[in-house]
This record gives sequence, C-alpha cells and structure tokens, in this order.
Amino acid sequence: MPFKKGMIPYNKGKKRGEWVNAQKWKKICPFCKKEIVTKRNSQIYCNIDCYSKSEKIKLLAKNSEMIKNNSIKKYHQWYKHSKATKERILNHPKRYSFPKGRENPGFNKSPETICKIKKKRLYQKILKKDTKPEQVIQKLLYDLKIEFIKHKPIIDIIHKYQCDIFIKPNIIIECDGDYFHNYPAGRVIDKVRNKELSERGYVVLRFWKCEIKNNLDYCKNEILGGTK
Repeated sequence: MPFKKGMIPYNKGKKRGEWVNAQKWKKICPFCKKEIVTKRNSQIYCNIDCYSKSEKIKLLAKNSEMIKNNSIKKYHQWYKHSKATKERILNHPKRYSFPKGRENPGFNKSPETICKIKKKRLYQKILKKDTKPEQVIQKLLYDLKIEFIKHKPIIDIIHKYQCDIFIKPNIIIECDGDYFHNYPAGRVIDKVRNKELSERGYVVLRFWKCEIKNNLDYCKNEILGGTK
C-alpha cells in the first residue's frame, strides 16, 4: 500500500535496528520447502533455480500466446533446415570475406612465399608489452648489469620461435605462465624445444610465474650459475 498524507510512518519512534528488522519477512519456498528471510514481501521463491523449475513458469509457458500462435510446432526446439535452405546459405555471396569458391586467402601462394611469410612472422612481436614475469626478470638482469636481448628469434632449430630473453652467447631464459604453460607438468612443445635447443648448445632456463613471484633468489642464483 503506497504511503499517503496523514498516515503514520511504520518506523516512527523506533530505533534503526528495530525498524530495519521489522522490514524482513519469513517465508517458505513452495518448491524446495526451505525457510527464507527476505526484505521483499513479494518474494516467494528462495532463488532463481527454484523459480525456473516451478509450476508457475510451466503454466506461463503453456498458456503463452506467442507459443500458441506460432506456426512452428516445435517452438524453441532444434529445427532442421531443408536442402534448399542449406544450398542458399552456402552459396550466399556475403558468406565469405574473400571470393566464393576459394578455400582460404592464401590458396594461390607458392610454398616459397609461405616460407617467407613464416620467416617474417618470427620477427614480429605480437604482445604490445612484456608480461609481468618478464619485466621482473628484465629488472633483475639490469640490476646484475647483464646485457640481454628481448624476443630474439631462434631460427636454427626445427620448431622456430621467439625466446623471452637471450643472453650472449647461448643462454635462453623463458618466463612461463602457470596457466598457459600447464604448471607443473609443462607443455609438450616446450619440452620438444628444450631438447632441440640443448642439442644446438643452448642453455635453457625456464622459470614459472610462481617461482618468479615467490622465490626470486632462486631465479637469481640460476641465472648467475648459467652465466659463469
């Protein structure tokens, strides 16, 4: 009932704790029979799950005019396209961003051109800035006065890639994120690259993000041991 002029406020003469508690209602959820305390008198169900499973929703859906008057009998259910519709979708001129009938934009490129593109790709840095673990290790190297190169392409192995940090003549430091590099097992490609790099004479130091964050002294000792 809306408040009107001349009516006495329900909280008049009461302390805040008294009238705040007075605005709570105890109810029993009609679906799960659980007792709830609510600040809204209009609330009936304890949560959205009970409301969605209730008979009220089923009756609303059953008596919905939108469903009754819909031409498709299986409303809101899986609908199978006819062959003519599928052909129309497949042959639509705006289906692809490149001309229809081609498998991909690089279909007319020779193997030599593709190799050149892959080689150029090695020298492109995708991330706009270094990750936080990389920045921590870089700062550590600055403090130790060790010269290094960021994101140097390693092209003398089968699985070519950009290393995180390279220290001359042959030290590679990788700062692996715990989630993306599958801590603590590690990714298969990382293990393959470690083997290929070791065969080429590189010294590979891999540090997990949690190690860099919680035990930087360990990383420092490993780097100093590798650079000697």
